Amino acid sequence: MDSRTEVPEGYRQLFFVNAGGPSRKVLSRELVQKKWQMVTLDCSHRILLPRYQRSAKIGCGFCGGLEPMAQE
Repeated sequence: MDSRTEVPEGYRQLFFVNAGGPSRKVLSRELVQKKWQMVTLDCSHRILLPRYQRSAKIGCGFCGGLEPMAQE
């Protein structure tokens, strides 16, 4: 799922190919275009994930100091 064309254009700044970073608790999930979900983490960051990822904790790329998918 790391192809630029697969990620909805308005959400690319919130998508990490390999987020990594510290593990954070998921507070809420919101459906985005049937295949994606916007996840709010306990660190207050929001990231975009594929819909099938349903774990209770997720690595936050923003807290890990990573950059989201390039806008190119």
